[in-house]
Parts: sequence; structure tokens; C-alpha cells
Amino acid sequence: MKTLSNEKARLFGRQPKPEMLDTLVESQLDYEDHTLRKLFSENGYLYFRQFFDTESIKALRSRIFSYLIEVDEVKEVADKFIYTGFSNRREKIEDLGKFWRNISEDWLLRRLTHSRSLHELCDRILNCKSIAQDYLFLRIYNVGRKTLTHSDSGFFTRKTPNVITVWISLGETPLEMGPIFLLENSHKNEKIIEDLKNFDVAKDKKRKASWDQNPIDIADMLSCKILTQNMSVGDIVVFNMKILHGSFDNVNCEGQTRLSCDVRYQPFSDPRDSRYFGPSPSGTTGNGYGELVGAIPLDEKWHIR
Repeated sequence: MKTLSNEKARLFGRQPKPEMLDTLVESQLDYEDHTLRKLFSENGYLYFRQFFDTESIKALRSRIFSYLIEVDEVKEVADKFIYTGFSNRREKIEDLGKFWRNISEDWLLRRLTHSRSLHELCDRILNCKSIAQDYLFLRIYNVGRKTLTHSDSGFFTRKTPNVITVWISLGETPLEMGPIFLLENSHKNEKIIEDLKNFDVAKDKKRKASWDQNPIDIADMLSCKILTQNMSVGDIVVFNMKILHGSFDNVNCEGQTRLSCDVRYQPFSDPRDSRYFGPSPSGTTGNGYGELVGAIPLDEKWHIR
């Protein structure tokens, strides 16, 4: 297993100590089903390197970034998509929610998030026939962006606790570009489990799902490692609803934007949250794709939930 260098890793602008970082344990598709489920139960996640092929994602990247080039947010330089530092999205786009929905429903993206191969993997993990939510979270991080520490339970477990998240790396994402991190064994922490019990971010409006503390301090408090990886194109991380996670800061010196997507799967026979299923899902708060940070121009501040 390769060790991670902390040289270019930043969390809220701080550099974590080398001993705080550890690599995600890689799983293999040829593992027996019971082995996959055991690892998922114990670790709270499964990490698969290059689950999707590079060529499919290359075409998808070009498609997605073409939308952002049209609104002057990025430019392509030698197959890299560089943030321009400004945006004309509001000037050129009448409906930002519709704009983001069109991107999120693009066939090139859906053939990954709703692919047979991913369905079959989630069937194995859930030990039953699975179904993917229709509502997707496509994420574009320009320099300076990050995702705060949180768990997914407060968003997606209103109808069933048996939901899993699949995070997909849609480009090379070294530590300096802000890949996902998981806080080791945080899904087993009794205090956190109790604190998150019955929490619903859309109903409990006085409370945020995200932790405003630096992930370094949270990891110190929990006496755990910060698990991550220099992500390759097509890597995926599948994790449960309880594990705390977030992202590193994008501090790429060239100004490259990083691209990822996450989709949720659940048992086909379990009750479905109408906010995330159907031809026109309303999203967490009822504002459809317009409520997502992806709908916000790249030069504007993100909201925090």
C-alpha cells in the first residue's frame, strides 16, 4: 500500500500531519459477496480503483465542461479545465436550476451513475435488488472549494436507513485538488450515532448537517485517521449513511477544477423518498436542482447545510 504525502494536502488551509493520513483500503470486484459485505460493515466503505473506464469519463468531462466554457467559467488548456476566475452564468442563463438539471441529466453521466455494472455492485453490497435515486449530486470544485465534514444520514434516510452513497471520481484528483476523505470508524462512534439519530436536515432547520470545525480537529477529537487517496479517473468509493466525510481543499496551483458525482442506491423493495425519485425530483429542500451548489456560479459563495 502506497503512503500518502501531506505536502500538498490542505484542510481549511491547514496542512495535516503525515501520521494523520492513511489510504483507503482497496477492494476487488472478484471478492466473494460475503467478503464485500463484511468489509463494508466493518469499515463503513468500499474503495474500487478505476471501476469505470477512462474513455467513457473523458467524453463525459468534455461534455460537462463545455457547458461551463459557454458561461466563461473555465477554459481548456492541454486537456485540463482551468477556472477563469469569473463567471457570466447569471448573465447568460435565465434559469440556473434548469441549467444544472440539464447537465445532471445528461445521458453520458447517467450511463455511469445508473449503469448495469454499478447496479450489480450495489445489489451485492445490499444483498438484494437495488435501485438508484434519480436525483444526482454533480460537483465541480474550483480552487478554494471544499466540502465540510458531514454524514449523509440527515439527507437520505427519511424513508429507509438502507441507503448507500457511491462517490465517483470524474478526473485525476490528487490531494491538492480536493478528493473525498472519510474519518476512520466514525460510523461506529456511539456519541456521533446518538447525535445524528432521527436528524433530518430539511425538517430540523435550526441545525446544520455540516460540522464547521476543521477535519483535522475532528479527527483529533475522535482519535482517528483521515482516510483518502490520490484518486484516478473512474475510481469509486461506496459508503454508508453514518460515516463522516468531506473533501480536501482544492489548492491546485494551475487553477484546475475537479469533477466528481455522487449517487445513492437503496433496496428496490424499500420505501422511496419522493424528493429523490421520479422524472422531476424536488431535492432535499424542494427547490429541485436549483438548490444544489452546482447551480451556483463558480465565482459565488456556496451555501452550507
